[in-house]
Amino acid sequence: MAGPARPVAILGLGLIGGSVARALGRAGGWRVIAWSRSREALDRAVVDGVVDEVAADPLAAAAAAPLVVLATPVPVILATISTLGPGLAAAGSLVTDVGSSKSLVMAAAARVPGLRFVGGHPMSGAGSAGYGASRASLFDERPWVVVPGPTSGPADLAAVHDLARACGARPVQMDAASHDRAVAAISHLPLVASLALAGAALDGPDWPVARQLAAQGWRDMTRLARGDPTMGGGMLATNASAVADRLRALRAELDEWQVHFDALAAASTGDGATDGPAGLADLIDRVRRIADRLAGP
Repeated sequence: MAGPARPVAILGLGLIGGSVARALGRAGGWRVIAWSRSREALDRAVVDGVVDEVAADPLAAAAAAPLVVLATPVPVILATISTLGPGLAAAGSLVTDVGSSKSLVMAAAARVPGLRFVGGHPMSGAGSAGYGASRASLFDERPWVVVPGPTSGPADLAAVHDLARACGARPVQMDAASHDRAVAAISHLPLVASLALAGAALDGPDWPVARQLAAQGWRDMTRLARGDPTMGGGMLATNASAVADRLRALRAELDEWQVHFDALAAASTGDGATDGPAGLADLIDRVRRIADRLAGP
């Protein structure tokens, strides 16, 4: 016979919070108590059967559940910890989050006396934002980063691991700095690159013609640039140092490519350059080595 459902409070019902609620409903054995600034999202979640109870406010939600999930953009998570942290600590609940950067969040939580906090970041997303884009399968087989807090014990970590697994994800435990450096390379830098690519193309004089010819490659490369600006801006601003490091590395890479293409362009115009074929060979070899590394062992 199944035991009583485990209460969990979710603060925020956008893409991630809504997907967590749906995934827990799919898993069974959980009772979802939710609060959101969007009344529309709450109403839709109730109609969908995704939420079992709507809380009057965030602290009421926290008081009703031993586990609280902060499922908002990182700047809002930071504000919530700052303003409601003492109340969350007084409630005695374990608090976790789903923010895409971790160092500032963990530091903010550490400043609240008595707050039991374990950082989290499910490594998944979608092309659309908001509750309407949420789905139960969003985290299936995806990594869910778990970051220990300064006062979190084994039971606290186990609870967040259990939450991740209930959502279909694979818990991966690491420290905040390692997480932020890693996601700067594979998540945050691609967003900057996508935005820069879109800006470079749209600002060019050939854009009206290019727009008529744009196909799947252009859509793929600019998908991130078309995302939620609030979410993207908060993500980049709260991991600025790591993103700046990766952006410098990208600029160095682009400078190397620039050398090859400048040589090829000079050779094609017949202005006396002689290293065009050699430059082309270097470029082809560079592409091959990048492809080999992406393919893995």
